[in-house]
Amino acid sequence: MAVGDSITDDCSINGAWRQYLQPLLETNGYPFTFVGRYSSTPSTTFTKVRHEGICGAVVAAPGLMTSQVHDYAGPDTYLQKTALDALTNAIPDLMLVYIGVNDMGRGRDPYHVATNDLPTLLDSIFAVAPSANIMVTRVTTIRAANVGSPPYLNYATNVPIFNTAVQMMVNARRALGQNVFVADIYSAVDPATGFLGDHLHPNTSGLNAIAQEFLSRIAALTTRPDRVVTYFIPACSDWKYSDQGLNLGTNWAMPDYDDSGWSHGLGRLGYGEPGLVTTVGYGAVSTNKYITTYFRRSFVVPSTVHYTNLNFRLNRADGAAVWLNGHEVFRTNLPSTQPLSYMDRALAVTGPDAVHAYYQTNIAVLYLPPGNNTLAVEVHKVSPSLPFLSFDMELFGMAEYAPPGPAVSVIRDGTNAWLSWPATNSAGFVLLSGTNLSQTATWALLGGPYLLSDGSYQYELSGPGAFYRLVYVSTPSVPPRLGLRLTGGANVLNWASSYPGFNVETTAALPANGVWQTVAGPYVLSNGSFQAQTPITSSNAFFRLRRPSL
Repeated sequence: MAVGDSITDDCSINGAWRQYLQPLLETNGYPFTFVGRYSSTPSTTFTKVRHEGICGAVVAAPGLMTSQVHDYAGPDTYLQKTALDALTNAIPDLMLVYIGVNDMGRGRDPYHVATNDLPTLLDSIFAVAPSANIMVTRVTTIRAANVGSPPYLNYATNVPIFNTAVQMMVNARRALGQNVFVADIYSAVDPATGFLGDHLHPNTSGLNAIAQEFLSRIAALTTRPDRVVTYFIPACSDWKYSDQGLNLGTNWAMPDYDDSGWSHGLGRLGYGEPGLVTTVGYGAVSTNKYITTYFRRSFVVPSTVHYTNLNFRLNRADGAAVWLNGHEVFRTNLPSTQPLSYMDRALAVTGPDAVHAYYQTNIAVLYLPPGNNTLAVEVHKVSPSLPFLSFDMELFGMAEYAPPGPAVSVIRDGTNAWLSWPATNSAGFVLLSGTNLSQTATWALLGGPYLLSDGSYQYELSGPGAFYRLVYVSTPSVPPRLGLRLTGGANVLNWASSYPGFNVETTAALPANGVWQTVAGPYVLSNGSFQAQTPITSSNAFFRLRRPSL
């Protein structure tokens, strides 16, 4: 059931965001129908037209419309009445409740609406539909919305306060087991390109973005046999932080770094902006604030699935670098300096709407270790004199169900030893190794070589003191590229670390007529690449990467 105000109703654009959500749900395999008392005009791709949008609606009484909307008098256009009336006709599995823009633009107390009016609505719905899932929204900006009297834009700072309070309210209810969720419409709709001329109602681009955001959140709450979406870190979660203006180098991002002396607080964290929960320090001189502030937290990865992608939703002002288990995974609005200095400034100042947005970055991951994983983020200011800083993050993981792993055995021959496992049904499995059983997030994938002998894969152990396990990393759809450089009398071959389990093979002439020799290992991992070496000789040498298979 789609519930809300004019952004859900037809009074701006027929079908609103619902017309774009229908084909998205259908093409992604979600069987559904919209229910409600009111109907939009259907089209070829928009046939599920029922809804509960009420133009001008607010959350709680009194309604603020001056004329009748559908079958409601103006004072009755509030969801605590209209949504409850709708439930007498149908009990939905999922309610998408897009509400709050009119409450904010009409000057209602954002914190009261989010922590009193909206919870009252939720309680009323659950009283009638206890098994329903309810998704509320962080609403769009009204910074340029020149409608109403006084104009909505006069109350623009209400929106980030409301959005943060809504997220914290939902977090508290989810901790109690309620099926309440949040869609971040604020960040989905681009304020520069996503609105009609009134800068209040989304245009077709904005409505498409709203539909995409609802789809991503629906995926995160849906159980499917072919894929898994895990909500690892909600917005407004608890983060540890260091706001002392210190140069922490790079060790601070490692999983085993001792952050017991750091402060902690709920997001959003920062200073100088509405909608913040935790105020961090910036030093004694307001015109010479610390450039860099550091943040850390861990999240737990289940062992039953294989994660292939992480979706980071990063709120940052101004620039940020994000680290996972001690490795930098991306940076934004920062120089490409390596390593990044704590005095490096962000490249550009963050604008007044952007400071409250959560920017999405999708990162492919080869292997996400089960158990505790550590996220670390450093936020850099563009100028020490600017009055604001902001940080928060959401994290989603996209996964597939991993096949059962093969059994591993040890083969000994005098002082030599190999790990061995059956090659049948072992595609996508490689070895992971480390020296600390309590810090598996620091373990590394082993590049090879993986030798195929008598129907089994074998890996030669290089020394004592290490632990090993087979992990599933799937089979890449795009082949790796092999690089070569000449260094100190050796051919140094390298390929991306996202391709473990490949062997380097060499031959003296082409065509090789099947005579390829595996280059001896171990293949070491360095600067994001696996490397193997052979001596430079006066003879020709040709090289290739190959995954051994039956």
